[in-house]
Amino acid sequence: MHLSDALRPLLPEAGAVIAIVGGGGKTSALFALADELAMAADVLITTTTHIVDPRLEPGRPFDGIFLAPGLAAPPLPGADSPWDRAPRVAGRGRRVVVAAGDGAGRLQGLHPDWIAGLRGAWPFIVIEADGSRHRPVKAPAPHEPVLPSCADVVLGVVGLDCLGRPMDEGVVHRPERFGPVTGCAPGAPIRLEHLAALCRAPEGLFKGAPAGARRVLLLNKADLCGRAPETVIRGLRAGPALGIDRILVCALGNSDPGARVLAQD
Repeated sequence: MHLSDALRPLLPEAGAVIAIVGGGGKTSALFALADELAMAADVLITTTTHIVDPRLEPGRPFDGIFLAPGLAAPPLPGADSPWDRAPRVAGRGRRVVVAAGDGAGRLQGLHPDWIAGLRGAWPFIVIEADGSRHRPVKAPAPHEPVLPSCADVVLGVVGLDCLGRPMDEGVVHRPERFGPVTGCAPGAPIRLEHLAALCRAPEGLFKGAPAGARRVLLLNKADLCGRAPETVIRGLRAGPALGIDRILVCALGNSDPGARVLAQD
């Protein structure tokens, strides 16, 4: 199944805002989802923190990048929208990356207050709202994530390649926070029960999710973890309620977009 097809039932009919947090493939989810959604309508791709400049990463699909330093601050009345000048694309929507600036190989994010004013102009806005330093799993710091208050869906990403590996800084971003949130001791193997606790905890994966936003757990790299996708879902659902709307077990690295979602509940 396509990632966009799995999420579409959770999206409003117009002006959908999807914020992506966590670790284990956020940027892959960002561009894969934007590329799929653009088959139907325009998509604005952005970040409220920072992302690697996609011009430096082969294979990232986008149609243009627009940089405006003023986007780092809250918007003023009548502020210009330079991304409105992006060229149209025949037969599908535009995939436009918007950022406040670039430097050291990264794009600087928008102030989250810009997002509410943009949702009426763009059918889809997809946002990377968190950083993980390429670790498969993380627990957020006090200043994280940077979520717009208008997010319709918060997509929490975890790389299943963390399972069975020791809870340390080689696997976990901010292990000093992950341990107390999940109950996983330093150096102990990370288990499904720890990922379930990460979903439930107010200071965990969905920290700061706006009231009313749908919460979706995206478990990436299912093709690398050696467990059947349905077994992973059953294991997570076996304990107390997770407080999320949907689990997607995915292989975002699959070159076939229709095979990215391996299982869902």
